[in-house]
Amino acid sequence: MTAAARPLRKGIQSIEIGYSILAVLMQSARPLPLKTISQQSGLSPSKAHSYLVTFCALEMVVQHQDSGSYALGPAALRLGLGYLDQFDLFTATRPAMSTLAEDIGATIFLGVWGNRGPTIVYRVDGPFSQALFDLRVGSVLPLLRSAVGRNLAAHLPSNIVKPFITAELDQLRPTAEAEDSIDNPQTLGTVDRMLDAVRKDGISRCRGGLMSDFTALSVPIFDFSGGIHGALTVMGRLNHFDDSLDGRPATLLKATCQSISSSCGYSQANPA
Repeated sequence: MTAAARPLRKGIQSIEIGYSILAVLMQSARPLPLKTISQQSGLSPSKAHSYLVTFCALEMVVQHQDSGSYALGPAALRLGLGYLDQFDLFTATRPAMSTLAEDIGATIFLGVWGNRGPTIVYRVDGPFSQALFDLRVGSVLPLLRSAVGRNLAAHLPSNIVKPFITAELDQLRPTAEAEDSIDNPQTLGTVDRMLDAVRKDGISRCRGGLMSDFTALSVPIFDFSGGIHGALTVMGRLNHFDDSLDGRPATLLKATCQSISSSCGYSQANPA
């Protein structure tokens, strides 16, 4: 039975109504007056006020004495921190990766930053996945020649990734035929342009980086602070896999990572 067809269980309506008020406050970057809370929650001012009185008693909401406006309180912060303490990236990511691998038909990797660089920590093969025996859980990937590496490099602090980037560039032996481009960066200046493009597009691509006949797309997973928590990467064979930045695999990958990022507490409209 699909989620759309699954009947909703009967809940407690007053809790749902109360949450609508908390959701309004959560989405605002500043304290809100009663009138605004009433309008945005769809409740009458008197009904919204009754809920706010209770929430203030529970410290879920505080009222600013000078303006009379309302904001989330210390209990809401404790609730959020408790969720983050219990949050497990693997638990949140695994079902989504399985669905994505089935939908796209290719191999999906979860990569995070480890002490030696980008590291594969989980992998799911799709029904049409190619044999990628060299990319196992625990594999450490290069920054510049992998989609996940480029993604992490674009979003991690420069002081963390720059030594790795410099070391990789030093190991390169550019030839006269090698073009210094954002698809194949050979210099620090071009690397910076490539990372700017990754941040702008919200996705990285690497063709023939790890294996000459494969291409990969990678999208970041952000945490509540707006920092990168990890990245999901899909990999397929060149000329058989759609690696366009606006194609179906890229669109599904972005939607999945946005959903996981939201589970991590990240808000694109109002990051912490």
